[in-house]
Amino acid sequence: MTRHELKEQVQHDAFKESVGKALNYTASHRSQVTRWAVIATAVLIIAGAAIWYMSYRRSVRQQDLEAAFVVLSAPVGPAGQFGKNYPTEGAKRDASMKALADVIAKDGSSKEGLIAQYYRGTLKAQRQDSNGAQADLRTVADSNSDVAPLAKIALAQLFAGENRVPEAQELLRGIVNKPTPLVSKAQAEVMLAQLDQATNPQQAKKILDSLKSPNQDPAVSRAVDQLSTQMER
Repeated sequence: MTRHELKEQVQHDAFKESVGKALNYTASHRSQVTRWAVIATAVLIIAGAAIWYMSYRRSVRQQDLEAAFVVLSAPVGPAGQFGKNYPTEGAKRDASMKALADVIAKDGSSKEGLIAQYYRGTLKAQRQDSNGAQADLRTVADSNSDVAPLAKIALAQLFAGENRVPEAQELLRGIVNKPTPLVSKAQAEVMLAQLDQATNPQQAKKILDSLKSPNQDPAVSRAVDQLSTQMER
């Protein structure tokens, strides 16, 4: 027998021995093996059901949010042939607030629930309900949701409108130090410069000059040029 044939024979015998031990163990511990097999199967079934349920709930939450957006985007005016509409802006705002509140109540702190809460906060701000707007926007801003930076910007705008500039600056600096795909560092810096425009023009000019670059985002470049022109007048 050659060395190669001997090696194959040894491996084959080792495999046979392992299989034999496994079969002997299974035969002598049949009830225990069966019990563990049933448990393993049950775990797999439960895991699969959990994944399906999570996917199903996410789909339901998305449908809830989409239904609210239908109300938010509905036209105001005489009844049309297609789709939903409202006779007045006030009726639409009331319906929008209710639709968003329903999503928030049902979907809570989920991504869809936080998006609804962000939109409700902006609607409250439009209705001059500063306390209500701050409560909604602060909840979203303090979350780990993708929409959190947008809530911070809305809060900063609200604070700036109430002459609470330091609080607005703090929120924007937080985004500058930790930008996100939705709100870049440069975008937050433009808003900081806008806040500094009246109270600290030198700092505003310094920020704007740092953002002037050939590789800058076109939207940021346009905002920088616009603010710079305003400051020169």
